[in-house]
Amino acid sequence: MTLTQPMEVDELACGCESGFATAISMAEAAADRNPAWWNEIRTGADDALDAAYCSSKLLGALLQSAAHRLGVPSADIWAHIRRTGELPLQITPDGQL
Repeated sequence: MTLTQPMEVDELACGCESGFATAISMAEAAADRNPAWWNEIRTGADDALDAAYCSSKLLGALLQSAAHRLGVPSADIWAHIRRTGELPLQITPDGQL
């Protein structure tokens, strides 16, 4: 899927609001570098697999959005991440991610 416009929240919905809410909370805990909080959210989730799927959908949408903002094909973003393990946040002056 190539994004030409921002995705609506409904398009990101995983079929279960609690899975999406859990995924967002887990992402917040991870960004806060708090594994105890992250694990507490994960183990208390109604459906951890639903939350994992929602996390994957959310990550995919964010990476495709980043590709769109950078003006590169999303396949280039995926390849860069697989090759380097890093998220490309900008393009260098020589056109590299």
